Amino acid sequence: MTALRGRVASVAVAAALVGGAAAPAVVLAPVAVAHSVLVSIDPEDGSELDTPPDEIVLTFNEEINQSFASVAVTAGENRANRVVGDPSVAGETVTVDVDELEPGPYTVGYRVTSSDGHVVSGSSVFTVAGGAGGDASPAGGSDTGAGDEADVADETSGEDTGINPAIWVVGGLAILLIGGAFVLLRRGN
Repeated sequence: MTALRGRVASVAVAAALVGGAAAPAVVLAPVAVAHSVLVSIDPEDGSELDTPPDEIVLTFNEEINQSFASVAVTAGENRANRVVGDPSVAGETVTVDVDELEPGPYTVGYRVTSSDGHVVSGSSVFTVAGGAGGDASPAGGSDTGAGDEADVADETSGEDTGINPAIWVVGGLAILLIGGAFVLLRRGN
């Protein structure tokens, strides 16, 4: 009778451990993956425009915190920011006005904080076409910068779409708890 009680107790503890391991994963997984993402940008990434834009519009999949929105539009070697004033935030949309843009490639860099506190950053590139666009000096400097910005964007997008460290912690705890349950069940035999 004592062996049966020990076996039942081991099974109960093992079930509790497995249940305890699964509960945080079920609760935290949806929260950990629900981050803001850039849905669209105007002008579109890689686009070539006949006329320079007056503004840049970024649209995200959820509300953006107005206090923590930053956008820069840069070109050439000096990387001077061509944004005029502060970004305007309306729900999921961030809009910035830009100075008159000369022909050539431009990089739009952004860093915003979503309503859940998650920081989202990245970059996009567009080109303003024109007769003066054939000047080799700005294009050469911008191409190098655009490549650097693209590398930063790749690193950033890996950060935004990567697995949250909380998932690794919960997964590790789950493995330890399930391993402990297995040892208890084996010990009962």
